[in-house]
Amino acid sequence: MKGNRLKDRRTAEGLTITELARLANISTKVISQTERLLREPTEVTKRKILNGLNAAKKPKEKPYDFEYIFPRPDGDGSYAR
Repeated sequence: MKGNRLKDRRTAEGLTITELARLANISTKVISQTERLLREPTEVTKRKILNGLNAAKKPKEKPYDFEYIFPRPDGDGSYAR
């Protein structure tokens, strides 16, 4: 997988793009474009998305880690798995 795990985790949490956008307080367009790798959001926007995903988790579940949802590119330009 390259890019990010956003769509995979959003759907695993049972969230629509609209629901995640509301939880993250950002537009559905940003969520959609980020999932399709059409946009590289700012760190602030990524944090908002992460907070939205974590808000959907049950209280005793471990929150998602930033690096898990948005892996940093490896030195060769590919993304870590």
